Amino acid sequence: MQKIQSYLYPNRIILIADLAGFTVENTIVYAKTVKIYKGVDNVIEFDIQNADQKRLDLVINPLISNVQMNIMDASGNALPNSPYSVVPVGLYPTTITGITVTTGTATATFVAQSTAPYTVGQAITISNCSPSSINGSYIVTGCTTTQVQFAYANAYTASKLGSVSTTLKGVSRAVVPEDDLYDIETQYLKYSVIATDIDGNNIPLYTDSRFGAVGTIEVVGSAMPTMRKSVVYDRFSGEINFMGNVTNHTSSIPCKFYEAVPTTTMNFQVVVSVGFIGQIYVETTEDSTISVESWTNSPRTIIFDNTQSGATTVITTINSPAIPVGKNNYMRISWLFPDVWQYGSQQNPNLEFGMVDSVTVCHY
Repeated sequence: MQKIQSYLYPNRIILIADLAGFTVENTIVYAKTVKIYKGVDNVIEFDIQNADQKRLDLVINPLISNVQMNIMDASGNALPNSPYSVVPVGLYPTTITGITVTTGTATATFVAQSTAPYTVGQAITISNCSPSSINGSYIVTGCTTTQVQFAYANAYTASKLGSVSTTLKGVSRAVVPEDDLYDIETQYLKYSVIATDIDGNNIPLYTDSRFGAVGTIEVVGSAMPTMRKSVVYDRFSGEINFMGNVTNHTSSIPCKFYEAVPTTTMNFQVVVSVGFIGQIYVETTEDSTISVESWTNSPRTIIFDNTQSGATTVITTINSPAIPVGKNNYMRISWLFPDVWQYGSQQNPNLEFGMVDSVTVCHY
């Protein structure tokens, strides 16, 4: 039996916050290229340190706040939702069984862990507690396997259910959503991470020892299956018959492709102007090459018919049923107005019939 090994590890980048104005010990040899993938939400972790190689507390640190990640293409254009918020990574969310508060010190008793999950000096966040004045962020002042103590200004004795969690100093993450990479082809992007210092200035966080503030992201598009993009047709060709009626067509729409799972049906969304009067239908052909004769006597599926005398409509979007591909190689959308004699349009040339504005094609 063959085995395939897979590894789960964080896509983590070390960043230096130059709060001292110079580096002391921490030296990054190079800024590694980050790989992200189309088709999934990409989580990028950051290990934010100061010049002394110490992780910075991002929860209550007064020196740095509002950390954000910018991602840009080669031309400097930002991704749709850039900048992305960089938030601290939470560890050990725990249910509290009781909080006992004496003067200046609070003790939270939680579900026992095999080892103490908290350390002195670590930041914790307490929520969903009563009295509500206990809720908030605190620094751990004492820790055992089943209890954590933190500084607290008021004197209470309470035993209320709630939850407590902590964050790992300096470790934070940003999420690049799948939708932001939908139209991005395989390429190299640039990223930067900025924060707000104690004076309210926007400062960069550096990715290498030479104070490089811009890193590289490689977008990989071949690791995940992709969905075929919808195609919009908004230009039509028209042909007129001997009665003076004009039939409009989209160009020929291919409905078979070289893919692992063949397209089985096609759907069309037709956008028309308010007051459209006419008939819209789908034509199909099994011809492998389109010629003048391809659409002669081709099968038709009517998806909208509003051609009766005096007909009116306020519909602006028409969704076709799923049209089976079968042996067909091409389809097209056609539409025509009512017969010119039926509506007397020759006697009234100003009579409005509306228009088809666009056709969107979806493959399934």
